[in-house]
Amino acid sequence: MATFRRKTVRDDPETLADLSAKHQALLSDALEMAKQRSQNKPQLVREILATGTIEGLSTNLNSKAASVSYRAVKYKRTWHTLIPWQNLEHTTVKDEAESMIQTVEANIHMTETNSWPPLPPERKKPRAGK
Repeated sequence: MATFRRKTVRDDPETLADLSAKHQALLSDALEMAKQRSQNKPQLVREILATGTIEGLSTNLNSKAASVSYRAVKYKRTWHTLIPWQNLEHTTVKDEAESMIQTVEANIHMTETNSWPPLPPERKKPRAGK
């Protein structure tokens, strides 16, 4: 399981920006390679990969993580993959491209067979005043 490192006030904004750009470039190259390598895959896989977008530093998180998003129009869904930065330090464009293809194929399979893993039980939050 991936662990996400939080952004802190001690993080140098310039360093964060540099790392974000580095990871975004790696993932953008991987997405392009995934599109090229998916030519022998079903049309649906190619269509979903074509919608891929990358964020080197996910704007919706307080964590050092990149995000890859795909629109699966056929299913009226959007799929997101969050990748902790530390997982991108020792990977290759080729490895990430293969991962993207596998992720899309797995998501298609789980959607078509309705075999998504169950969500964890909700944690009950204490109500204010009690």
